[in-house]
Amino acid sequence: MKWHYVLLVLVVSISATALIAWRSGWNAHADHINALAEAKKEKAEKAIQPVEKKAAAASAEAKVVYRTITRDVVKYVQNPNRSVCQFDDESVRLRQRAIDAANAISGFDAGTVQGK
Repeated sequence: MKWHYVLLVLVVSISATALIAWRSGWNAHADHINALAEAKKEKAEKAIQPVEKKAAAASAEAKVVYRTITRDVVKYVQNPNRSVCQFDDESVRLRQRAIDAANAISGFDAGTVQGK
């Protein structure tokens, strides 16, 4: 009868050892996959950084240009001497300046706006 207990202890200890080995192997695999994913993420972030910097610079430059254009447009609209229904040279110049500013923004994939 004693050999049944010995056999049971042996089977349980072998099963526990196999389970522990399987778990540690699985955890090592998961750590490896996570490290690969982290490396891929860092590589992607490094690739995107110059594009983001370029877009931020273009956006800041565009804000300055559009702020100036907006100020000129407000000044033009508030001018009591302008004609209401006619596009004089100043209104055409402001429109063309806005179009040129939109087309000059670098770093974006949008198509250009037609000037005339």
